[in-house]
Amino acid sequence: LAGRLYVVDTYYWDSQTYGQIKHTSVLAGKPALAAGKIYFGKHGKLEGVNYASGHYRPTIAAPTFMHRWMEMNGLNVTALDWNGRTSWTIENCDEYDWTSVAIPELFDGAKDSKKLDRSCRDLTTGPTWQLKEDVRR
Repeated sequence: LAGRLYVVDTYYWDSQTYGQIKHTSVLAGKPALAAGKIYFGKHGKLEGVNYASGHYRPTIAAPTFMHRWMEMNGLNVTALDWNGRTSWTIENCDEYDWTSVAIPELFDGAKDSKKLDRSCRDLTTGPTWQLKEDVRR
């Protein structure tokens, strides 16, 4: 993540020139924290995030990092629909080792573990948390 969010608008993507867009092609096969879909409404308003990716298969950490990053940047995290994998629950927040997180210039588990855990809990128990069927390859 390193403070970067990559989005490809499939409406404007020239598939004849560039081929069909895949998660892996956006970063040329480099590692990614997560992949999925972002939903925009009128006038470019961000409405939702979906983490059901068949390739990257993100863990509960991915939406937690995004949730915390948005909080840190003053964005209203309760205004979004957060679509998690059907297997994710608040128990995943307990199981994840937040102290081991090391994302340069963004999160340091030693300092940020409590805030990350809180974000995970707020996210998975919030009114906008929805579980969707997992994408299968």
